[in-house]
This record gives sequence, C-alpha cells and structure tokens, in this order.
Amino acid sequence: MHFISKEMDQYLNQQDYVDTAVVPLLQLDLSANGMKPSAGASEYLQTLTALLEKQFKGRILLLPPVSYAKIANRQRIADELTEELQQTKFKHVFYLTTDSEWRTIDSMKNVLWLPAIPIEDMDQSFKKSVMEDQLRQVLPLFTKEWSHHS
Repeated sequence: MHFISKEMDQYLNQQDYVDTAVVPLLQLDLSANGMKPSAGASEYLQTLTALLEKQFKGRILLLPPVSYAKIANRQRIADELTEELQQTKFKHVFYLTTDSEWRTIDSMKNVLWLPAIPIEDMDQSFKKSVMEDQLRQVLPLFTKEWSHHS
C-alpha cells in the first residue's frame, strides 16, 4: 500500500496483515555537481520501492521518501523516525537508501543500502529488466526478516 489517503482506510482495516513499513531515505544534493546524481538516485530508489510495494501489496506500507540534506544529522533523523514508528503496529520496518552513511547508524535495524544505478538513459525494457533484477536481490532480505520474526 502507498501512503495516500485513499489507501489509508484499507490500511486501517487490515493493520493485522500490513505488518511492514518501508521507508525510503533520500539524500538531497542540490549543488551544481550533485543535483543530477541526486536526482538519479531518487529516481532509482523510488522506482525500486514502487516495485517492492507492488510485489508485497497487502503486506507492506510504503511511506513517502524521507528527504534530507547532505549535511543532515542522520542519527537525529534515525531517532525521530524510530520514535514515530514505535507508535505504530508495524512488526517490521525497512529503510532503503542509496546513502552509505546510514550503515553507520547502529540504532537502526534493517537498513538496506543499495548503490544507485543510473537508469535515466536506459530504454524502458532494459530499465524494467534491471529494476526487476534489483528487486530479486532485495526480496530475500524481506522474507528472511519475516521468517525470523513471524
């Protein structure tokens, strides 16, 4: 499910089944040299998480991307997200990011770091193939977490 108003009634009625939140973490770099790679990473991450949501519709809630500046205090963001998510019924929370600095935040579990693949110049069929391959690499991480804590 997506975090949009028309799907929230469905989510609220099915909270017992939708036990996983997916939080994309998106670094913004608006410098002249950083804007295009940052936009590419955003496109990649949002495409991948949309595929993930489609694959597990009814099991996950895809939250909107958390966007932050390059200089942001990731520990503070982690603490705030953790506090907010602790108020929910989610049994599992996954954070997906292309920013390797999140791997250093020990308090966050299930941070999946993925190197951004530049997909903007790919034709649609190749892009679809690449993104499905990326999805196949991520899926076992979800199923492993679910099987350990179900």
